[in-house]
Amino acid sequence: MKFQLCKWVPISPLHLGERETWQEGSSVFIHSDTLFSGICHCYSLLYGKSELDNFIAKIVQQNILKLSSAFPFWENILYFPIPKNQIPNDKKAYKIKFIEQAGFEQLIVGQKLEDLISEGRKVIPRNEKISTPWELENVPRITLNRLNNHPQEEGGFFHSGRVTYRSSAGLFFLFQLDDSTEAKRFEATIRLLAENGIGGDRSVGNGLMEFDNFETLELQVPENQDAQVSLSLYYPHANEVVRIEEAYYELIERKGYIYSPTAQSLRRKSVRMFLEGSVFPFIQNRRGKIEDVKPAIFKDHNVVRNGHFFGLPCRKEVN
Repeated sequence: MKFQLCKWVPISPLHLGERETWQEGSSVFIHSDTLFSGICHCYSLLYGKSELDNFIAKIVQQNILKLSSAFPFWENILYFPIPKNQIPNDKKAYKIKFIEQAGFEQLIVGQKLEDLISEGRKVIPRNEKISTPWELENVPRITLNRLNNHPQEEGGFFHSGRVTYRSSAGLFFLFQLDDSTEAKRFEATIRLLAENGIGGDRSVGNGLMEFDNFETLELQVPENQDAQVSLSLYYPHANEVVRIEEAYYELIERKGYIYSPTAQSLRRKSVRMFLEGSVFPFIQNRRGKIEDVKPAIFKDHNVVRNGHFFGLPCRKEVN
């Protein structure tokens, strides 16, 4: 299967919060709904609200855009999430979050993670002194009084988590865009998003990226599939939640605040979504949906959460 590939090289730290009010710590990769939210914001800045509404309508009605989450690359090797149907006997293997592309392609045809580790497939974290392509730290911060610009006397000191990627590493995501008229707009939007930044604390310089050009990536997938593995967050339609007892998955609650030129302090409605790497029994036309998460008080524009399924064929059972 062929996809378009975008590589981002972070040129500043990122704060990627997993939940509301979580200042300490940071996620180390970008979920697909956060990526989509940033794309929509920059698309609106470039082309206006009405054009953004048209773009989202085409995605909902015609499914023109499939978008993965943004995963790490390291030393020019792409890393993918471990499929959830991998349940290793070795407790150390549970700490492994990502595996190189060639190993991922072996996992989705039903091979065991432990066997691939013994064969020397590269994983993250590694069993080396430098085990990850990123560094996590908590930076001391203070809250300033908006009236006098002085530090607050009570509760003004806190720590903010951030992730910094090493010079040989960065983030990549995959996409399919089946609309030639949107292709140039999409590339311009991605360029603006890289310069505008993604994640939290952009006002202090976090989240900035460098982007060169899109590439083409071909992934080897099994022909005799009986399941699908997700490379995005996934929010299914009711008729897609079938044979769920046969699936391997984890859930995550997604919420937070609206990020908009007209409002940045209103909470979006929360939804629970399937995590990347979740494995589901095969069904035709598994799509997921884009959910309206606009609070009732907000009238300026649509606010959505992207739960469209970006999936690959795989084998459900591990050999």
